[in-house]
This record gives sequence, structure tokens and C-alpha cells, in this order.
Amino acid sequence: MQKQRAAALGIVFFFLLSFFAFPAAAEDVKVTLLEVQGNKRIETATILAKIKTREGEVFSPSLIKDDIKALYQMGHFEDVQVRTEGFENGLKVIFVVKEKPLIREITFEGNEELTTEKLKEGLTLLPRTALNLQLINENAEKIRLKYQDAGFYDVVVVPVINELPGGDRSVVFYIEEGAKVKIADIIFTGNKAISSKELKEPLKTQEHWFFSFLGRSGALRTDELRDDLETIKNLYYNKGYIQVQVGEPVIAPKQYTFRECYFWGPEKTFVRKSELVIRINIKEGEQFRVGDVTFKGNQIISTEDLEKETKLKKGDIFSRDVLRQDVNKIIDHYDSLARPFANVVPLFNIDQDKKTVAVTIDIQEGGEVRIGRIDISGNSKTRDKVIRREMRLVEGDLYSKKALKRSYERLNNLNFFETVEIVPERRQQESIMDLDVKVKEKLTGTLSVGGGYSSVDKLVGMAEITQGNLFGRGELLKLKLQWGQAGTTNLYMLSFMEPYLFDKPIWGRVDLYNQTQQYDGYDLRTNGFALSAGKNFNEYVSTSLRYSLDNSFVTNITSTAPFTLQQQLDSYGDSITTSALTWSLTRDTRDFYLDPKTGSKNSIFVEYAGGPLGGDPNFIKSVGDSAWYFPLFWDTVFMARGRYGVVNSLIEKPVPLAERFYVGGPSTVRGFRFGADGPIDSQSNVLGGTKEMIYNFEYSFPIVPAARLKGVLFYDIGKAFDTNETVTFSALRQSFGWGFWWLSPIGPLKFEWGYIVKQRPQDQASQFDFSIGAMF
Repeated sequence: MQKQRAAALGIVFFFLLSFFAFPAAAEDVKVTLLEVQGNKRIETATILAKIKTREGEVFSPSLIKDDIKALYQMGHFEDVQVRTEGFENGLKVIFVVKEKPLIREITFEGNEELTTEKLKEGLTLLPRTALNLQLINENAEKIRLKYQDAGFYDVVVVPVINELPGGDRSVVFYIEEGAKVKIADIIFTGNKAISSKELKEPLKTQEHWFFSFLGRSGALRTDELRDDLETIKNLYYNKGYIQVQVGEPVIAPKQYTFRECYFWGPEKTFVRKSELVIRINIKEGEQFRVGDVTFKGNQIISTEDLEKETKLKKGDIFSRDVLRQDVNKIIDHYDSLARPFANVVPLFNIDQDKKTVAVTIDIQEGGEVRIGRIDISGNSKTRDKVIRREMRLVEGDLYSKKALKRSYERLNNLNFFETVEIVPERRQQESIMDLDVKVKEKLTGTLSVGGGYSSVDKLVGMAEITQGNLFGRGELLKLKLQWGQAGTTNLYMLSFMEPYLFDKPIWGRVDLYNQTQQYDGYDLRTNGFALSAGKNFNEYVSTSLRYSLDNSFVTNITSTAPFTLQQQLDSYGDSITTSALTWSLTRDTRDFYLDPKTGSKNSIFVEYAGGPLGGDPNFIKSVGDSAWYFPLFWDTVFMARGRYGVVNSLIEKPVPLAERFYVGGPSTVRGFRFGADGPIDSQSNVLGGTKEMIYNFEYSFPIVPAARLKGVLFYDIGKAFDTNETVTFSALRQSFGWGFWWLSPIGPLKFEWGYIVKQRPQDQASQFDFSIGAMF
């Protein structure tokens, strides 16, 4: 009875306490003061910025719960408590925190084979960060894997945390390296349908060989060996052996006889601990074929259409990979109909006697899904509208996986962000898909000063100030300066581009330029301006119109100048004013324009100068250009590009030298000096052509992927032709070579060495090209 009375009094006391402590139960009470206590290193302003409870707003216990969770997620606190007190007709809310101790020192003990510097590479545990036990254990595992990669299979890594005076901590990783071992043999037993060589090829675990020092082959990782067992099973599943059994691997030291160790004597065994043998036993079972293939639950898509999309047919050898591809095709088909939540599940009926697998593909089609909220985060500088206008989906649209992928490509091509992530999140019990767009901004303003060597301009100096995202509006402002040795090339250019004029999908650009280019026997100085505007017709096709007005002056004429210069001087004098209008049409499906791996770019432009536009020359110039990119194995890419151009004067005057085609050198036919793969005079002066045909073939491969450093092998064919020459394939000249590309912060840098096929007396043995600019 006393216990019941005590319980009743306790309940009454609890309600009274709740009433006085939280008057909001009776009426809304506001937070009149926020305090933070217990923090020493973390600023109070930083803590208050993380919580949602605000002074002047109604006190909310659920919001307090979220605030405590948010403070824990900062990773700096090991305890967070909240107290409340009455204060000025409201509540004072006090967040009491206890900070985690700092890690002052990280050391290693017992490491002899791997240096401390090597062990620190890639670790995410750093001094002067808060103590985090999970992070310490993760870094201990990283150290263990580094040793296994180096061949120390039995390594043991134990982290020990020591308390220092003042309450901070030191972390010591104690390492027992063990003996260095390598995998001598991987032996399979019981395999008949698939050879041992075929089984070994896709495995992550590989035998040691002569060039193992270039990679990790010969090292043993237990996690990778477990994955390899699944790889072996999949090989058999794809050949119809659906009941295959792959035994646990047996790892043992390799045994040698005395004879093999160059000892004479009776037959005995000698254990050599530095080499391991892995034995894997396989029970293949019987091979199964496909029985009936039926579909269930499909209404929107007919069975006939589904049968056309699937490769798995009755009587075929059963393959799990083929079935998986068929399921993905069906899912993609429903995805294209705005049904991303369609559920496609293959069901099996195994006939042991007939050795067949009947497959029923059960489909739950789901309903149409529309886009809900599009939340953008991470853009501290770039305005939301700059990101939203690149999205191919807006709120209320039907979901489209294709449009989602294109949205990612467009955001990535802005080159404003280090990373772009678009995460679809389905609302519970609703046919709504929210999109969480997460970006990590990078510096878009650059100041670069440098120099180098160019085959055209010899020693080259350059300076560039660029802001690619001016005021966060996506506008481009660039000032570029470039000068070559002894005045071979001087360029001053100021450009401004607005990608969305008047918030419409029309871009506009203004260029002011002054350039001096040294040719054989003379210099050409040009200054002028250009106004451009362009518009996209659809996702990949765009057009542009450009008007340019410039004036060119011929200076520094020498006795070795080509005869074509005299023809120009006789027709135009030493100064030419060119007024031109250029129209272009482009279809660009490349995934990333700075370093494409797939897609193509096809363009044509037509330039008309003179006539009603005014100016001295009157000509028409057109160029067609097509480049295709094909992704291959190991993240390598093959590129094929072709160009054809022609320029014709519409009056009885020659085409100005600056408008002719100069083939040879970077971006044309490498291995030749500038313009040398075309008409030249008896003194080897380049004359330029009125027609050009160029083909480039390139194979690029990663060297240091993290640094975006790539190698390239190339083969070029092409030539420039004069007016009286006929364009023929047999006249095209060839070159080949190799080089490096680096996608640097200031743009792509290219270093290439070219060699001419079937050299002529006027040709050099080889040509080195260095350039800064966009890749093909």
C-alpha cells in the first residue's frame, strides 16, 4: 500500500515538475536567452550556428533533441546536456558540452620495412583533432593493408591511446611486421569446365612475377581473397553451373625439396616461409540450360516488347550476367516511362532431371513518379539559379534517369565545382522523388604566370587572370597575355561572357584583342573586337553568330618573305580591315569537355567577310569538324577526329594570308613545324593553303589519375592544299608520336613529341610541342 501511495505521489510530483519546468505544456513559452557552457576550444558562435533553437522563438523539446544530435555530429563533444531556467518571463536554455580531448601526437613503433612517412600517407587521423576511437581503428586497418600490399601478410597493428598531462591524448601504433611473403602459386583442383588460367585472370589476388614491384600482384589480402571466391562462382554461374561449390582457400607455405634448393641428399622437404601457395577446390556440378522464359505483372509494356529486349532465350546455356543485363534493360525501360520504382524480380524453377532453369520475371510496374523538391547545398558563392538552370529536371516534371544524368554532366561542365552529386530521395508513401544536389565549390578565379617552350613561339611567357564565375552568376571575365621569344607571338585579349542573357538560354560574349604573329619573313599585327551570341536548340545542338571587325598591319618585312606576301601587298597594301560574320552549328554530346571519355563533337562554321559588311577582303570560309570518343578498358580512351576546310576569295584579290590554313604543329598534324605540312616556297617559307584535310587518331591512358596526368599515343594524317591543287588522300602526309597531358588548374597542358613518316629533305627529324589550351 505504501509503495502504491509513493508511486502515486511520484506521478503527481512529475506532472507538477513538468508544469513548472516546461510551462509550454499550458501555453507557449519563448526562449529568452541561450547560453553555452563547458566549451574551451570550440567558439560559442560556432556552436550556436549549429543549433536551430533561437532566442525569441517558442521553446520546442523536439527541436532541442535535434540540436543535441547536431552537436554530437560535429565530432568535437563526448557529452552534450541541456538545462533550462526561468528567465524574464521565458526560459533560459543552457547547452552544457564536454569537449573531446585532442590528439597531440601520433607515432609508430616497430616499423622497420615501411618508413614513418610512408605510413602517414593517406591517413585521416591528424594531430590537433578531436579523439575519435572509430577513426583510430579505421587508420589502424589502413596501416595493416599497406603492409599487406607490401607483402607482410601476418602483420599486426595495435593502436594504444595514452593520456597526457592536461587531459589530451597521444596515439601510438604498435606494429609487428612479421615475415615478408609472396604468393608463389594459386592452384585449383576439381575444375574441368573452366581452365585454371581462365579462373586466375579476373582475380584480384595474383601470383608473384617479375614485374610485381610495379603493382600489388603477389601480395595477399584476405578481404580481396573473399571477393575472389565470389568471382569464381560468377564465372561458373555464367556458364550454366548454377550448383557449383567453391571451397574455402587453403593457404600454406610452399614446400621445396632439397634438390630444388640445390642440396644433394635424400628426398626431404624444406619449408620456405617467404612464399605461399593458395589451393582452392571446386565442385562444378552439372551444366544447366534455360527452360521457359515468362513475364508476370507487366501491363504497360507488352510481353512481345519485353521479349525483344531480353537476350536470355529458351535452350541457351544459363548465364546470371545475361539475366542481370536483361533485368537492367527492363528497369531502364520502365525508368524511361517515369517509373523508377518498378520492381523486377527473376524467379527460378530448377528441373534437376532435365537440367533446365525456367525463369519467370515478376514485374511490379509501380506508378509514375514526379520530381518534388530540388534542394541545393554546398554553394556558398554560386547562386542557386546558376545551378538550377543547368538542371534538366524541375519541380513537377516526370522523373527521367536520362535527364538526371544530363543534369550531372552540365553541372560538371561548368567547371565551378570539385565534386557534383545528385541524390534522388523518394518520399515515403508518395510518388514523389526529391533531388538533393550537393556541390563542393572550387576556386574559379585564377591568377597564373608562367612560361614554357613552344615549337611555334620558342620560349613563351604567359599571364592570365580569369574569373569563371563572376559574382557567383556564372559569368566569365578573362584577361590573357602571351608573348614569345623575340616577339614571335604577342597576344593581349580581354573577354567577357554572359551565359544567360536576360535570364534566357542565350549566351553573349565580347572579345577585345591585339595580337602580333611572326611568320616567315614578316610580322602581322592585328587588333579588333568581336561580338558573339548563341542559343541551344535542344540538349546537344547549338548555334552561334559572331561579328568581328579587325585591322591587320604587315611589318618587319625581310628579303626572305614569301612571294604570296608581295601579292597581298599589291592587292591590299600593308593594312587590311576585315569585317566578317561567322555562323556555326554544333552538336556536342561529350561527357566532360576538358577531358572527354565518351560522346562526340560535330561542328560546322561558315565565315563571310566583306561585301555589304564592308572591309577590304571579300571571302567565304567554311570548316567541318567531327571528333568521336570511345571508352576502352582500364579507363583508356580512343579518339578519332576529322576536319575539312576551304576558303575562297569572292573578288579578284587573293585570300589574306591570315585567313589561310596552316597545317603542321599543335592541334593539326604534329611532328611538322608550324604550317610546314602545306604549300612552301623554295626557301622553305610556309605559304598557307586555301584547303585543308586533317585526321587525328589518339589513344590516351591514365598515368596518375588523382593528378589527372595522362599519356597519349597519336597518329596524324593531313595537309593544306593551294588553290590549284586537288585534295587527294594519297597526297596527305603522316606522323606519329607520344606525349603527356596534364589537366592543370590553369587549363590543359600538352607535351608532345611527333615524328614524320617518310621524311623529306626540308623536314626536321622530330618536333616537340608544348601548348596550353583545350584538348581536341
